[in-house]
Amino acid sequence: MASSMKPLVAILAALLLTPALAQPSHGGRHGGGSGAGPGGGPMPPPQRRMDWEQRQQLRDQVRSGQMTREEARQRWHEQRAGDPARFTPEQREQLRRAVQDANRDLEKR
Repeated sequence: MASSMKPLVAILAALLLTPALAQPSHGGRHGGGSGAGPGGGPMPPPQRRMDWEQRQQLRDQVRSGQMTREEARQRWHEQRAGDPARFTPEQREQLRRAVQDANRDLEKR
């Protein structure tokens, strides 16, 4: 009886493991959609995103050879740097301190 159970146990184990093997991996860069493309990470808010026409124009310029990918990246970074929604490190630190002070005052009340 024990010898007839071994093949049955092997088949049962294979059937139980098959769905687990068919699942997508959670590690590495395979499958899944957590991130905003090659850079990963969450997508920036709409006011900081380049609109569709600007992106398409840059793509077309790169494809036609008017500029290299590196030049397009540089233009994009320059455009982002001039964004008034971005804070300098000093402004960020000042804002952080102001929020901490406000929180401290709220706790005292």
